[in-house]
Amino acid sequence: MAMKNLEGEELVQNLRQLVISCEPHIREAGSIENVEETLHHLEENDDKFHRYEFVRQLKRKIEEILGPQIDEEIEKHGGHIDNGHETLVSKITDRIIKSKPYNDLSKKLKGNVQEAVTELVRNFDAEFGTGKHTGIDTFIPTTAGSLMFMKPDYLQQVADKISKSNNVSTRRDALQNLNTVRVDDVVTSDVVHVVKKHVLDALSDTDEQIMNLGLKFVTRAFSSTSPHTKDIYTLKSSLPKVKNGMDLSRPEIKSLLKAFRLMNEFQLETTNYWIRYPEHYLEEVLRSTLSLLSIHHTGTAGMFQVLSPIHFMALLDTRAQWFIKWMHGHFSRSFLLEQLTDYKPFVEDAVRHCLEFSAARKVPFDLMSEISDKVSKTSYAESRRSYYTGAELEYAYFIHSVCVIGKLLCFKNGRKFFPIKLKDSTEDVSIKKLMVAMVLVVVDPGPVFHQQRSSSAEIYDPARLVADVLKGLCSSEQASEICLFKDEITSTLLSPISHYLDVAEHQAPDEKTLLHVADILSMIASSTKGRRHLMYGEKKDIFSRTKSSAAHIIAEFTKKALLRELPREAGQAPTHAVIGAYLYICRQIYNTCEGLLVLYQYELHKVVAETWRDASRDLEAANTPTPGDDDSSSDNSSITIRENYDVAAWEDTLRDNLLNFASTAKGILLLQQTGALNECMVSKCEKFGYGYMVTQVATTAPGMAALQKTGYMKALITELWAVLECGPNDITLFTPTHWPVDPIDKTVHKHLIRILNVLSSFPAVYELLADTRLPTKQAYGFREIPDTMAYQIQEKLLAAQTDNQAANKNHKEIIVDMLSVERNNILVRSYLIGGPSERVLPNRHIDDSGTPYSFPLFSSFPIPREYSPNLGGRSAMKQGVGSTNVPCLFINLLIFLSFSVHLDNELTEFLDARKSEKGRAWLDKCQTLLTKFLTSRGDQVKGAVIQKILEQSVNKMSTIPEESVFPLMQFGGSDSAVKAVSLSPLQMLGIKMAIRYGIHLKAVHTSSDATDSLTYLIRQVKYYLEQQQKTPDSQLKYMKNGYRGFDWFAATVFLIFNGNHDKAWDFLQGFSTLGASGYLWIPRLHASVHLPSALSASGIHPLFSSTGHNIEFILQIELPLVSSAFKMSGFTPAQICQHWITQCFWNYLDWLDICHYVITCLIHGVDYQVYICVAILRHLQRDIMSNMQTQNLLLFLKEEPINNFKISQNLKYMQDLEKKYRKIVLPDMLNITRP
Repeated sequence: MAMKNLEGEELVQNLRQLVISCEPHIREAGSIENVEETLHHLEENDDKFHRYEFVRQLKRKIEEILGPQIDEEIEKHGGHIDNGHETLVSKITDRIIKSKPYNDLSKKLKGNVQEAVTELVRNFDAEFGTGKHTGIDTFIPTTAGSLMFMKPDYLQQVADKISKSNNVSTRRDALQNLNTVRVDDVVTSDVVHVVKKHVLDALSDTDEQIMNLGLKFVTRAFSSTSPHTKDIYTLKSSLPKVKNGMDLSRPEIKSLLKAFRLMNEFQLETTNYWIRYPEHYLEEVLRSTLSLLSIHHTGTAGMFQVLSPIHFMALLDTRAQWFIKWMHGHFSRSFLLEQLTDYKPFVEDAVRHCLEFSAARKVPFDLMSEISDKVSKTSYAESRRSYYTGAELEYAYFIHSVCVIGKLLCFKNGRKFFPIKLKDSTEDVSIKKLMVAMVLVVVDPGPVFHQQRSSSAEIYDPARLVADVLKGLCSSEQASEICLFKDEITSTLLSPISHYLDVAEHQAPDEKTLLHVADILSMIASSTKGRRHLMYGEKKDIFSRTKSSAAHIIAEFTKKALLRELPREAGQAPTHAVIGAYLYICRQIYNTCEGLLVLYQYELHKVVAETWRDASRDLEAANTPTPGDDDSSSDNSSITIRENYDVAAWEDTLRDNLLNFASTAKGILLLQQTGALNECMVSKCEKFGYGYMVTQVATTAPGMAALQKTGYMKALITELWAVLECGPNDITLFTPTHWPVDPIDKTVHKHLIRILNVLSSFPAVYELLADTRLPTKQAYGFREIPDTMAYQIQEKLLAAQTDNQAANKNHKEIIVDMLSVERNNILVRSYLIGGPSERVLPNRHIDDSGTPYSFPLFSSFPIPREYSPNLGGRSAMKQGVGSTNVPCLFINLLIFLSFSVHLDNELTEFLDARKSEKGRAWLDKCQTLLTKFLTSRGDQVKGAVIQKILEQSVNKMSTIPEESVFPLMQFGGSDSAVKAVSLSPLQMLGIKMAIRYGIHLKAVHTSSDATDSLTYLIRQVKYYLEQQQKTPDSQLKYMKNGYRGFDWFAATVFLIFNGNHDKAWDFLQGFSTLGASGYLWIPRLHASVHLPSALSASGIHPLFSSTGHNIEFILQIELPLVSSAFKMSGFTPAQICQHWITQCFWNYLDWLDICHYVITCLIHGVDYQVYICVAILRHLQRDIMSNMQTQNLLLFLKEEPINNFKISQNLKYMQDLEKKYRKIVLPDMLNITRP
């Protein structure tokens, strides 16, 4: 058999090429066990495998000898083999392997390869080496002839020649030979201790080449992924001893520093790929590293100090980036924390260094300013720094330790290491003790840090570094709550500003210290739990009003600093930067409802407004040219420009912080009372994150007036027209775009919602559009924006429906399309009033499946009866009820009657008793019975029972001083005077709708008589209330000529008393003395003489500033998800609740629940108005979250009824809220008469 190119010298050359090419793959295998596996998969891993001459010749010979036999076998089975015939392939392969041609080829090839390998081994140095090997007898071939191994005495020979007793040349050659040997082979040999000793000598050798060769051996160990890498770390056990510092000019120090640098680079890079390896690899790397870094040497005074591995690591990676990277991902963090339990000295020594530094706080003046940039990663030139003192090394150690501990405390398993028992310490070190020590570094860094330092030294300022670590800890709310939110820690942190308040004897803190403290406090205040810790302390008692909490100290310091009232003996006054930083912390607190309640007593809105006006005057004076300005020198000019810039920045800071009072409903009132609302709104409306605040402002009449002056409303309209006309991209289109099928294009939806958000309250809309007339035209163009509200919307829609009719046999039918369906929905909504079960609202969508539209369309009033269900039964438009078991129903009815009769007798007997309790005793008993009755059979509290409760409660509660807040004003108007009172078209429309609703409820019967009676009542009430109003000195349209809206509460009372004018009037007149009247009866306090002048003239009703504020306050605590959903949607809870309450929940609740709302707020307390709104939002939580996602929250809350909500079913939840919040809410609502 001819074996061309596979025998003789040609085969030797081909094998030589293959062996040389395979060497990198063999070395990468890492262990002997892996070499065979690597060679088996060489074809998969080597892209050049098929280019090797040996492989090419072998493939040619196989094809030549075995190819015909393979083709013959395939032909026997049909001429082809599919991918699915693995069994057939195996059978053919077995036949080929057992054939004679294959056996002859294999035998011949093995013999030729054996001879070639023997030839290569015999001439190894000539074939592969460079003349540096000791001889061919050191290697022997394996039985397979594919691998080469060292003789046992080879490493012994190399180790002996590395010894310092040999000459330099011999040692170099031996080290070169050692670097060709796999590290694993060295570590597992019997001479490993000798090798390590001589390698350590090489690292400290004066000959640079020997030192580099020794370093190369260490580098190979560090760069290897072998689990034996840790064994090379034992070289650290003989680190050099230093007395005063680290001299980089010493060869052994330089080589070790290079080795640690390589190790650090490996630590930073290995996180990118260790997920690819087995967990065993990660464990070995972690164990090896921690084993090395856990070695710490301690000595007595006067003895040589021994550098530990951490000193080198701290010098190279001062901020412990390697540890932070390893703690970043869960994969490595879990293993690292588990390994640290076995290497606790690493953690203990870090804690010890932190405590020792905090106790001494002595650092060299230069603060290691050149650590990072002087220890080069590429060279150690003469121009670079070459010496670090012992103090500098210890300081680097401290920085490294702080960063390690800071990251460790961020995680639950990391905090399990505490408390830590330290050697030579009688007490365990808790997290709180450690944090106090760290905070001391920030607030009192020592006298050396008060000196002027270079900019590079500031990078390693201990206060700055520790502050960064503490701020990083604050980024995790859970970790910061456990570690930082402690009274002792906060008290220590506040000590610099307490100095100004207490005038302590020690040195006043400098500006940097105050700013570091402010940064940490700001991070704490950025989270909900942190903010509450600052307000209430560690106990988090929301009702505590102690002035020792952090928020009070910060507010007092800020107020005195703004007013320049800090004691002179306390030192130099804080700069604007410091004051601004602490004012920002106050802002983080007062822009929340509960925070404003805490800081309200400091009247920061007045202080900031006053300071802002002073800054504005200073800025105006600075910008005003004065004689002699042109003669000033360039230096003076630059100083003036810088000073003007500082003044402008200070003025802008104050205005921005003042505007943030508008984040809450009560804050808007405070801002309006400062007189700075208009100025604050300028240039701030479009700032990122201010959308929610703008919506809050736009809820009020003065807020809308301020927005209108800034041009904000015009900008919104312009943006909307732009997207309507041009689309998202105003570019030429060569192909038509897809026509949107949604009711509104997504690009327009956002801009429309923005307009609706700011125009969702009646006071705002009235302020914007009132008293402006449209030009008289037959038709208006699309760009002619109406400036007044049109009351003929219904007529226009009915006319459009008429025009959309089509003849069908003997009558006309309205064509069903999207426009006619939408018009139909608007007409029904605007005509009918009723709760979820009192009216049927037609669908706004057409079924795509072809199902006919089931709701009747109409083109004239009255609307079809299908939309007005019979309240005595079930409407045909409602889903039917299934069959009922009559006997069971009869039994249940008997049980109900026997139970309800007892309750009814108990409640009616109480109300009908001739001799009953007086004052508070009557009210308490009424509350008990009403609660019992509502929670058991709430649907029975109706009709005469409600009338009696209303009539008697007014008489009884008027004798209770806490309830009777306003004086009883006698009505002095004559009948003619009452009839002369003019009502606006809007109010007349309200009367018509109320009567229509009353007839539907069967509360009134005759339309004409009821209309006349209600009209007289509305006029009488308006006359009566205008006697108690004063003309405010205000330019607001909303505040002129009395209350401009419809009195929905008076209409509600009128229907409760079944259209009896006298009873309704008697109740309203008596009710006007109670504090509850100011919140249930909206016109009651409009421009009222009973309110403080500033509140009365503000145009902001207490319903918004008090009820709305308290609703948002409770939501932030009880329903944070709902509160966040409102904020993300740019819509406010106070907005929608004001809307609901103003119209007395008409269209949102059924009539019975509206009555229950009135008597609940009257009997249980007016604060139940807040609890009812919170209960409703809790009931709607799921719908609120889903509509927030689709950006339809405003539309949902404004247009949809509140389905399945019953006052009686939620009374228990309201009582729970009362127990928690009445101490805050009720006094806030009833103290509105106080200045």
